[in-house]
Amino acid sequence: MFRILCIIFFSVSFNYSQTIKHLNEISIEEELSIGSIVTSLIDKIPNLEQSNEYDLVTPLSIDLDLFSINHSQHCLIIKNRIDYENLCLKKNHCIISVSIAVSNDDTIDVYILPIRILNKNDNLIKFLVNRTIIEIEENDEYWFKKNYTLPHAYDDDEDLITYSIYLQNWNKPYGLFEFDEKNLLLKPLKKFDREEQNIYLLRLIAHNQNDISTDIIILIKDINDNIPKCQQNQTLFLITNQSLISKFLLNVTDYDEGDNGKLEYNIENSLLGFSIDRYNGEIKFDYKKWIRSNESILIINISDHGKPLRLSTKCFIEIKLTFLYDIDFKSNISLINQTNIYINIENIDLSLGYFLIYDKQYNKSCLDCLININSSLNDIFYFNYLTYDLYLNLNSIILMKILTNYIHYKENISLNIEINIINLKYPSIQSTKIYSFIIHLNKLNLLINSNIFFMKIYDNILLNEHISIYNRYHHCLNNQSNQLILIDPTDTFHIDKKFNLILNKYLNVKQQNIYYLTVQQKQTNSTNNMNICSVQLRIYILSPYSIANVFPYFTQSFYILSSKNLSQFSLPLIPSYVKYISSMPDIISIDPYNGSIIIRSSLLYSSHYYDFSIKAIDSHIPSLSSSIPIRIFFGMNKYSPRLLINSTRQSIEILSSKFLYQIKAYDPDILLNDQTNLYPPSIEYEIANKLINIEIERFTGRIFLKNLNKTKINFTLIIKDFGQPNRLITQQTLIFDIKSNENISIKVFLISILLIIIIVILLSILILIINNCWINHKKKFKIQKKPTWQNISPTTPDTCLIDNEYMTTTITPLPRVSSREQRIYPAYSYVNDYQHQRRIFSHSSLDKINFQYSSEKISFKQNYQQRLSMTDINKYLERFEKLYNDSSSQQYLHQPIGSVV
Repeated sequence: MFRILCIIFFSVSFNYSQTIKHLNEISIEEELSIGSIVTSLIDKIPNLEQSNEYDLVTPLSIDLDLFSINHSQHCLIIKNRIDYENLCLKKNHCIISVSIAVSNDDTIDVYILPIRILNKNDNLIKFLVNRTIIEIEENDEYWFKKNYTLPHAYDDDEDLITYSIYLQNWNKPYGLFEFDEKNLLLKPLKKFDREEQNIYLLRLIAHNQNDISTDIIILIKDINDNIPKCQQNQTLFLITNQSLISKFLLNVTDYDEGDNGKLEYNIENSLLGFSIDRYNGEIKFDYKKWIRSNESILIINISDHGKPLRLSTKCFIEIKLTFLYDIDFKSNISLINQTNIYINIENIDLSLGYFLIYDKQYNKSCLDCLININSSLNDIFYFNYLTYDLYLNLNSIILMKILTNYIHYKENISLNIEINIINLKYPSIQSTKIYSFIIHLNKLNLLINSNIFFMKIYDNILLNEHISIYNRYHHCLNNQSNQLILIDPTDTFHIDKKFNLILNKYLNVKQQNIYYLTVQQKQTNSTNNMNICSVQLRIYILSPYSIANVFPYFTQSFYILSSKNLSQFSLPLIPSYVKYISSMPDIISIDPYNGSIIIRSSLLYSSHYYDFSIKAIDSHIPSLSSSIPIRIFFGMNKYSPRLLINSTRQSIEILSSKFLYQIKAYDPDILLNDQTNLYPPSIEYEIANKLINIEIERFTGRIFLKNLNKTKINFTLIIKDFGQPNRLITQQTLIFDIKSNENISIKVFLISILLIIIIVILLSILILIINNCWINHKKKFKIQKKPTWQNISPTTPDTCLIDNEYMTTTITPLPRVSSREQRIYPAYSYVNDYQHQRRIFSHSSLDKINFQYSSEKISFKQNYQQRLSMTDINKYLERFEKLYNDSSSQQYLHQPIGSVV
């Protein structure tokens, strides 16, 4: 047909005249349906209906054969599919010229109609790939120099395309990657650690009239940068059987991949009996090949197969062989049934029993064993590591609470004891055994048999307060006719006739928490032949706010809560045999499941505060039951705390117990009557300067001295209340002038001594005066007496005449002589330069002169015996004769007349 039309056109062109005319351009959209009318030709070509014939000139290219003419309607219609992207973009035919030949009688007119193909958005954008995988090397030191190309999206309509990128959770990859939208590049912002995260999933989205996305998968390429890691730094290989091969699988992790994470195992310190699988790390123990060693740790070397360098580490395996020891408990006061032990304690000081450790390999007792004992009740036992004896620990808080409670005089203590044994020479040899103990305590029998009376008192009791020790079960403490004496090395207590202990000094639990006293019957004539009773007093000193009061079921001695935090508060968890009970169950109750506090009365919310207590009732050991005070604030805190006695300076006399003063403060928001009860406290005390020479008890306000030598203390006191929502604080500067009782006693003692000395001196002076008066009186009396021969004596007592000298001697006064007869022998004297004493010749010695002045015989010691010369004797006789002849003369009556030696 095409060829026929061309031939007709050229043949006609030679016989007819021809004209070419251009019509105005029209536009049509692409993808119009076939048969659609493009335009009406009547409007474009004049007199078309009168023409003989008209038709399209066949185009030169088949790709342009897109139109045809509907002669019945005289219009141009779509013949074939018109695709803008194919015609215009690929073949560059955006305007298609259609030639219409119109034949008249003598002419043929050709009309050229340019038709512009308009593009419409009829094509979706698309990526040529569904996903893109990018590999990034981990820990790359040059990460900042690298970028990675992302795929482009395509749109046949050639519309503008924009891009965005997101993580899998639709968050921007901040801190990980930077996206260059213009160049479609992905740049890392850090170096990546594969072991931290080995894959990142991103989504690249292309935006146009329609959106499309593709997955970007970032894989962190592994390098050998991780050493193998043991599951724990040190694991335990527990060997409990000697007859079977014991196995232990070592758990080691290497986070690298492939050969980088492939491991190899070796024992570094080879111990006989132990082996390891090289590839899976399984350790085996063979008792038959084992020999004791002082090493208890297996050192395992683990290395990977990574490149370029193999990385390795060491794992330490602690070895415990628990089958070598037999542990037995022996006791004379217990009934033992395998691991269940029943003990009836009669004497608190005696051993409960002892442990035997038997070495089954050596068939003998272990001599190098160390025993460690753990109890389900804290520190209730004391273990003697030398003898392996087990005792009750009288310093235990639990035992203290039990032994001091004589209301429940019979109690059973059930507990578990774990005995751990380790050989000091071979530490890998260890054994463990658990015993169940049931201890029967009859406290009255303990008091009678052990003569120990357990007591507990609080350290805030006042001086001279009476503490009764009367006990009707002990014969020494139930008969007030007994006269008891108290032996107290600390002189803190004394006892009265009614069996009351009376405090001499203030107590301080920090200075001494246990007192050991002895009460003993006073020995009298009626008790000489009787057994004197004696009781030891073990007194535990506790602070009223000590945890020991509420142990073991409460964690603090009181609680102060507010209505706002009440919902968050819960009591500690307790065993099933212990129950919480509120002191006011109708107003406030306790949830038995979670220990929370439930307000049952709405009237409490209108009050400022409310006080109550909670008891923990132990049905197994009643002595361990305890009660804790609780204060709940419902109102707002308004007033700051104040001192009860507002005195800034005081003069205080202290005792040797270092107690200085008790500060008392109160909270105006709380009734004063409620603050006299110490539970719970309303004020907390604190000293601003911690380095000062005093310390203050936190809740009682008692102040104690650290150094008794201080005479003046200046400090700042801080008192806080417990109000809600904010605690109010008051600060007060106090000055104490200290007078030590010991210094006062020393001064009084010195003054007393001085007064005694003065009195003694005055008495001595008085006695001397009286004596002098008496002597003078006696002398006057003697002068008045008439002298006679009878009262004149040749000698006067206590004197002797030697070389015209009167010397006093210690000889007893001599009576008058009855005879003057005396035998005189001649003698010579000379002076010795060395001895300066008189000598007589050996042939002319004087016989011992014996005057019969007394009926008693006077003996002279050899040291005092003297020998007289003739000159001395003559002088003596001359004087005596003169006195004798002149006896009437008064001038010689009062002069010494000598004594015979």
